[in-house]
Amino acid sequence: MNNLDWKIVSELHATPNISKTALRLNMTQSALSKRLQQIESEMDVQIVLRFSKGVVFTPEGEYLAEKARAFLAEFDDIKKTILQVGSGRSGQLRIGATNGFARSTLLLYLKKFQQAFPGVELSVSADISANLIASLKDYTAHVGFICGETDVEFERVLISQDQARAVSSTPITLADLPTLPQIVYRRDPFANKLVDAWWRDRFKEPAIIGMRANHGDTCREMVAAGLGYGIFLSNVFLPEDHGLYELALTYADDTPLIRNSWMVWQKDMRAIPLVRNFVDFMQEQLEADASPVDARTLETAPHHR
Repeated sequence: MNNLDWKIVSELHATPNISKTALRLNMTQSALSKRLQQIESEMDVQIVLRFSKGVVFTPEGEYLAEKARAFLAEFDDIKKTILQVGSGRSGQLRIGATNGFARSTLLLYLKKFQQAFPGVELSVSADISANLIASLKDYTAHVGFICGETDVEFERVLISQDQARAVSSTPITLADLPTLPQIVYRRDPFANKLVDAWWRDRFKEPAIIGMRANHGDTCREMVAAGLGYGIFLSNVFLPEDHGLYELALTYADDTPLIRNSWMVWQKDMRAIPLVRNFVDFMQEQLEADASPVDARTLETAPHHR
């Protein structure tokens, strides 16, 4: 049975008269009667009983009419969904983001996006930047929010620039760092490489790793307890009222130690309307916001917050 056959059964059940149904479907009576006979032959059952004043559906015909209505309703839903998906207003968008960004900045943007595109299902995965890059490369994720640089040739938009800082429960100077225990939290390999290169630029002796934490928030709490100092590359772990001492970090030539945060995607992903809508939306939101350079960037003197 094709789509017209389902319409014939449904319309004839709603209006059990051959001539009226044929008129509604823009068919001749003979063409409709012939097609109805073909349906009965295909199903190997009698669908209707024919009388001079109209038709009466058999029990088998009643069942087929019920299925015809369900099929046509589902078919209409499919057509509507396809049109929405084609316009980028429906479907599932897979987003990958670093833990800190997913828990803070991203939530506000996602809320605004859902208000603008309520038919879109958002699937968000939080991970370190290295794993997010891998998921973007194998197309597991549509769009990613990563920290630091990568050699992969992604399309990208700058989200923020954060100056790294050493954080302690008591005032510290740069010269103090090699003699104090450092608390290291779980970071991606790119971040570790950045910090290691900075340390070698500044000091000859290795850092004293006193403790390790699985998360930036945990590291901050351990610092607050006086267990050591931490080096933070992202300000998402440092709310304005954290009450700790911060020392903005620079290289030996006074260049700030900065890590960029990016929204990235594979170039061919923009061919998907849903991805294109999200990328365009995010670019508009980022441009409407304040400068991506963090207000605490380019500080040099230690200070208390």
